[in-house]
Amino acid sequence: MIQLKNNRIKALIDPLGGELTSLQYEGREYLWQGSSSSWRGRSPLLFPIIGQSLPHGWEYKDKTIFLDNHGFARQLPFEILEEKEDFCRLGLSNSEETQKHYPFAFVLEVTYKLTESVLKVGFSVNNPQTEDLLFSIGAHPGFNCPLSSGTQFEDYYLEFNRNETISRRYKDEYLTGETSPVLKDQNRLNLNHSLFDRGAIILSGLKSDKITLKSEKTSSSVTMDFTGFPDFGIWTMQKKNAPYVCLEPWFGVDSTQGDSADFEKKEGLIRLKKGQEFSCSYSLTLT
Repeated sequence: MIQLKNNRIKALIDPLGGELTSLQYEGREYLWQGSSSSWRGRSPLLFPIIGQSLPHGWEYKDKTIFLDNHGFARQLPFEILEEKEDFCRLGLSNSEETQKHYPFAFVLEVTYKLTESVLKVGFSVNNPQTEDLLFSIGAHPGFNCPLSSGTQFEDYYLEFNRNETISRRYKDEYLTGETSPVLKDQNRLNLNHSLFDRGAIILSGLKSDKITLKSEKTSSSVTMDFTGFPDFGIWTMQKKNAPYVCLEPWFGVDSTQGDSADFEKKEGLIRLKKGQEFSCSYSLTLT
């Protein structure tokens, strides 16, 4: 386990999955610690897909791509490439095993950097092969909700940094094509568990690039800057009334029922030419 710390924040990163497993601010844990009765995860890295494979996978040239939900990166050991008191860099590359299910060569790196009250998480993907590299990537951090004692889940809301008029996209196992309005010229979404009775709130095309989990009953908050990410998920496991919420910036999105099995047509894929590198990052500011 890698420990990063400064005078305000302590973070733990597990080389298995390159996953953030603890995020403490002034001694208080902000990251969901997992539970066998609801969601065991904490902050998995999603790569090389978002969501589930189609029932029979996708076809790419003469190969079939079939992956576990959100891809394999979260289940594999990363190599520690660099480690300092407030910074670390980890890497994962293709193997014979990954290429059985995903026929691409890749070099994936994740970085974690502490600066005062901010944790910045960076992703980079490099294409070392001759043919194009196709992938999605995203983050899935879960936060304790409530953040402070004496408050409860329903005391919290999500505040976007711009007013939004946007509909959520519904999914069953896959996106259904159904949508419904979730915000109308508003920047505040009050949390309650019934919002998630039909699964994640999936948003595409937000104008905002920041979202804050907060409550009027406490000064504790988490602000995520997700500049550049085109899709966003908000989730807690339905029907569990569990005390956490996930804020998920994505490059990519779940497949839609009835989608083509042609992998190149999957919504939201990034395409890298030989030798190209893709990078993105998000940050968490804690109070």
